[in-house]
Amino acid sequence: MSELPADQEPVLLDVGALQRRVLLTGVVTMVLFLAAGVTLSASGLPGWYVLPVAVLLYAFVVRPMMQPVRDAVRLRRDLAYQAFLEQRRG
Repeated sequence: MSELPADQEPVLLDVGALQRRVLLTGVVTMVLFLAAGVTLSASGLPGWYVLPVAVLLYAFVVRPMMQPVRDAVRLRRDLAYQAFLEQRRG
């Protein structure tokens, strides 16, 4: 666990921005999934093709879009743990 240098202040998390990011990711994912389903249906491909498309959407769209949220949650957890340790010591 890395501690903050003495001259660096703790980072404040913008919870509203994180909530907007999660909402945006959900909307984009839903739209892309529906577009992929309509495209697959219109092209006459079998229904099981939706599974690989969903995996690709997750790997190349959802996961990268959610990276800042995962980083913020990790930072919040680390800061809370550091505060817990400081409280326990003193």
